[in-house]
Amino acid sequence: MKFNTVTLAVSGALVALSGSAFAYNFADGGYTAANTAAVYISGSSATNNQLKAWATGVFCDSTNQVSYNSVGGDSNQFAVVCKPKAAFAGSFSKANVAIIKNSNGGSGNGISKLTGTGVQFTNVFQANPVTGALTASRVADIGVSDEEPAILKKAGAFTGAIPVGLVAAPLNVTTFGTPVTLGLRNALQDAQITSGALPASCTVGSETEACMPSLSKSQIASIFSGNLVGWSELGLSNPAGDDNVYIARRVISSGTQTASRMQFLNEPCVEGLAGFVPGDNGEVNNKPNACNAASYSGRVFEGSGGGNVETCLTNHDRNGRWAIGINSLELPSTTDTSDEYTIGGGAATGNKILNKDYQRHIKIDGVSPSAFNTATGRYAFWYEATMNTIGTPGGDVGALRTAMVTGFNDPAVLVPLNNTFNTTALLGKPAGILAPSASGAPTATEASEGSVAAQPLMYYTRSISGGPNSCQPAMSYYSTNINP
Repeated sequence: MKFNTVTLAVSGALVALSGSAFAYNFADGGYTAANTAAVYISGSSATNNQLKAWATGVFCDSTNQVSYNSVGGDSNQFAVVCKPKAAFAGSFSKANVAIIKNSNGGSGNGISKLTGTGVQFTNVFQANPVTGALTASRVADIGVSDEEPAILKKAGAFTGAIPVGLVAAPLNVTTFGTPVTLGLRNALQDAQITSGALPASCTVGSETEACMPSLSKSQIASIFSGNLVGWSELGLSNPAGDDNVYIARRVISSGTQTASRMQFLNEPCVEGLAGFVPGDNGEVNNKPNACNAASYSGRVFEGSGGGNVETCLTNHDRNGRWAIGINSLELPSTTDTSDEYTIGGGAATGNKILNKDYQRHIKIDGVSPSAFNTATGRYAFWYEATMNTIGTPGGDVGALRTAMVTGFNDPAVLVPLNNTFNTTALLGKPAGILAPSASGAPTATEASEGSVAAQPLMYYTRSISGGPNSCQPAMSYYSTNINP
């Protein structure tokens, strides 16, 4: 995985090349511990692009900001450091703000790491962040989880009790999906065009919603429980001769993994049910070359972050294997260049292959994961995320928390973000993240693809009686005023 730096009109001389590494450090832009308030965030990777989009596009002064991805070679670490816009600047104790995120382990760490020994974060004040600069272990100031703490605790996403004084504020609605390797997508299209399940006008390789192939919820449950182990059981034949069903999923601490357990197997909502097929102990869950061996001995990869699942699916496809994954629609986006492979002379010749070229989302029970289908109750694989703190913090942490809770669901953030998600390449329609129902009534009297695209608001909720309850069936919160 390559180190990726994104600079946005940063004043002064920012980057000097030293071999293949960037020698820039934040102090070059005038950012020091003395003049920069640092806020540390742990937890879910599903909202990382949303956090970056909000920070760089809404919160930060565009004339003076810098972002780093994959700092120290870890794709689950990133930071955005900037001078806040005037509307926010007066709320902070220092002139600049550093937003520092560690997504390792996912949602469970958005709860458990608010107390105790904590985790390591990118050290934005070290001289050269590219060389692997991490802080000493410290607790997170803010945590993000894809579901409410109670269900993550029941799912075993973190050990110990829910921290005393934990406050979980509604954050957003995250849509999840089942990406598959491109070869498998094409095989499903071929079979479903032949059977009449897809229109005869479709061709293999068609990138439209109408031609997006589908698996049923029962078929996916059979795969994830380990009962369906060969693609031939679905009438498919891999020309490479490998019939194995490969799975790329998340670790137990992940909210994405918890979401998929609830969605397809109804556990841990109900005890005594079939669980997910165990992962392969031999795989390191965040290595950049995950699943890349030409002869792969494992079958179930567990990724520490969503990007690790992307990498595994990409490598399976490059080696002719058919795999299915679990990820939020946040990953990967059509503009994401942080995860890349090089061929035919490498980056120097411009021959780059992005992860998104190797995988596609599919429909579930014939319904695509578009924003419109999710918002209006047609597509069911979504859950309500929370932002977690110990108590209601004040100071710099409280100021950033307030700005994030209110700003994350601003249409100015969500509309362009949802238009860049990888599903757009297949749907031609927005997909991804929606504002929770409680954030405000829709302006349109009738839901439509256009109204949801302009105002990405959820019409349904699992929070009818108080806070989120992911085991509760979704119910309408606002009238869509449309016939199902």
